[in-house]
Amino acid sequence: MWRPQVYDLVAHYEPRSDFSLTHSIRAAVKELGRDYRGSTLMTGAHAGTPVIHTDMRGISIGTRLEISRLAIREKDRQPLVAEVFRMFQEAAERGIASGPIDRMTVKFPNAERKPDARQPIHDAYEEVFDSPCCFQRMQDPHTLRLGRAVVHQALIHHLREDGPYHSDHQPRVERVHSELGRRPGRYEGYQYFVEPIFTPGKYPEVVFHYSGDEPSRIIEVTMRQKSEEELQFMKPETMRTDPSRFVSLMDYDQGARRFGRLWVMQEGLLRRLDREWLPLIYLFMDDDLNPMLDVTFTWEELYERQRLSPYVPRTQRLSSTFLDICIERLSERFLVLQEGGRFRLQSVFNDVQHVTFYELGHYDKRLG
Repeated sequence: MWRPQVYDLVAHYEPRSDFSLTHSIRAAVKELGRDYRGSTLMTGAHAGTPVIHTDMRGISIGTRLEISRLAIREKDRQPLVAEVFRMFQEAAERGIASGPIDRMTVKFPNAERKPDARQPIHDAYEEVFDSPCCFQRMQDPHTLRLGRAVVHQALIHHLREDGPYHSDHQPRVERVHSELGRRPGRYEGYQYFVEPIFTPGKYPEVVFHYSGDEPSRIIEVTMRQKSEEELQFMKPETMRTDPSRFVSLMDYDQGARRFGRLWVMQEGLLRRLDREWLPLIYLFMDDDLNPMLDVTFTWEELYERQRLSPYVPRTQRLSSTFLDICIERLSERFLVLQEGGRFRLQSVFNDVQHVTFYELGHYDKRLG
């Protein structure tokens, strides 16, 4: 199908203190350009050949490669993007860039609202990097970060706190994580996990595990004394048999906390929610906190529900401005729809997931 699409792709690489942009590196970038040359017909933000830049990060220098690709036909999109991703990989493997790929972004008009244009990027990412792909919306609605999401639970379970991630366990996880950071030498050589144990309708529990070559009595005793938590040893092969049972300490902490930023995913796209907007969602729930997806409300009805809701801060219950802001922000994030002067929750609200986003070079680091 004749449907031209331009993608502006950027790869940022991990910085290095001894990196310098030498003549040989510039020559290698030109060689990459000859190998991966493509047309943009002057419509992209970057050239049709790769351009390398340096960025100061403290005392280190990081590099980024920029390139644009024009796909004339719809069937050409995925192969063209996959070729760019392979070029980004080759730049890291050949030492042209400052280090491994740290993060990547893609830009094209109205990227947030074009799932069909995002799909070829998704498929190319999974093909080249052998990893699930998702997109994180940035402040610019035309620019998206590429990475991987750890799904905690459905947003509705986070709001009702009736899923496997419970705020009661967040301080426990934080104590273990803090102890690991205070004595890194004692705990090195092992990986640490949480096993959420959850039966729907019942209170969730967590078990702390560590994995390595052999059990360590010193680690178990020290952790018990310092954090009052028990660590159970798990063989690596046991964990690899059923990895879905376990989550990293960082992931459980992010999924259980009731403060800070909240990221939700719809159709593979992540958007940030401020927690002060969440009271509006409770106004669309019944007394048992079940979303009323087929029920619409006028502004006046929502205001009356806000005035009486225990989930709205007391100081905001009589504020019409607070209601207007929440409606505006959640409408921008496609959680609330306006239809003829009435409002309702998005029909697929129950499929919205609470997640944590990791960029390409950061996903495996969370297990340290």
